[in-house]
Amino acid sequence: MDIKKLRNDTPCENIYLNHVSTSVPPRQVIEATQEYFDIAVRYGSTSARAQELTEERFIRAKRSVARLIGAGEGEVVFTPNGSQAIGMVAAGLRLSPGDNVIVDEMSFISNVAPFLRRKEIDGIEVRFIPAKLPGLIDLNALEHLIDKRTKMVSLCHMANNLGMVQPAEAVGKICRKADVLYMLDAANTAGIIPINVDEIGCDFLAVSGRKYLRGPAGSAFLYARTSKVEEIEPVFATWNNGTWDWRPQDWDWSKNHFIPHTGIQRMNFGEVNFPAAFGLGRAVEYLEEIGGVSPVKKRIDMLLDRMIQKMRQIPGINIYGSHRAADRGGMIGFQAEGIPFAALGRYINDHNVGIMAHSFYSPGVLRLFGIEGVVRYCIHCWNTEEEVDYAVSLLEPERLSELR
Repeated sequence: MDIKKLRNDTPCENIYLNHVSTSVPPRQVIEATQEYFDIAVRYGSTSARAQELTEERFIRAKRSVARLIGAGEGEVVFTPNGSQAIGMVAAGLRLSPGDNVIVDEMSFISNVAPFLRRKEIDGIEVRFIPAKLPGLIDLNALEHLIDKRTKMVSLCHMANNLGMVQPAEAVGKICRKADVLYMLDAANTAGIIPINVDEIGCDFLAVSGRKYLRGPAGSAFLYARTSKVEEIEPVFATWNNGTWDWRPQDWDWSKNHFIPHTGIQRMNFGEVNFPAAFGLGRAVEYLEEIGGVSPVKKRIDMLLDRMIQKMRQIPGINIYGSHRAADRGGMIGFQAEGIPFAALGRYINDHNVGIMAHSFYSPGVLRLFGIEGVVRYCIHCWNTEEEVDYAVSLLEPERLSELR
């Protein structure tokens, strides 16, 4: 990869290792978000010319994100974030009291909370796939959890406080065999792990744009398989996801009703954030221009292996999960013995390395390892060996002695 180009495209002034939270967009993505405003200022947002140009650019963005995951452009809808994408499916899934939905113990809150709300409101059961060390779900347990009342399995592809990539394709095979709907939360993995919805076998897929894809904040999309999308009722009834039958033949308001659209349009929820969509589409195109997901993963694995091996040589540093970068999605969660994780996180940030230290709202990981939180290092392809080495050097015992 052309690291010089990557760095020129990303003029970040500090060492940034928090990509699974929010990465730094390349300048091309920033410019793409501006394209919408250029059109709006030049022609007026809803003039015929502006609408034509906006539609062309929007379709290009949809094709780009669909191509990323091996889907058709008629199977994706842009959303403000991955949490809303998951929530729209969870809230719209047809469920009755006594039905059950299965999630995994390693999940982030956004993959669990919407189903817990359905439990409280509709009387369904939420079941959890147990996990085993070094941080992977138990596939045999999943098979035994599924029964005739199971309506969906929803898997978090990678917990954002651990970094272990879950076996998404294996889960897909189990769900297909059981004829159960399958949703994958790929918010933390899109852009670093190759994703093909047909190979995985998922019916729904939630993707965040601001993380490893390096799109703008407030960008995301939902994939819904054409044959399964109408299993979901629209959560919001809006002007662009259904038809208001106002009965012009007799103007009888008492007989009005709303008819949801068919296909992916039923998942619309009003005005599109065009700047975010333009930026996310351009982020995918940029990823393609620098070689695609596989070369990005290869470079990240090289840097992460370097980091892990150096950190393992430092006394008192505990890395949770596998010590192989290939098993991970570009990140590690760790602690230093005798130092609260929050204090360690502040110290690292004070030394010009942008990171986070938190529970990260994935309690199953905390339970599995018997911890309360982690410090997180996340690497992207535009990070350098020198940055990795510096971040590791901050953990040397003599440098941490003041915190103990």
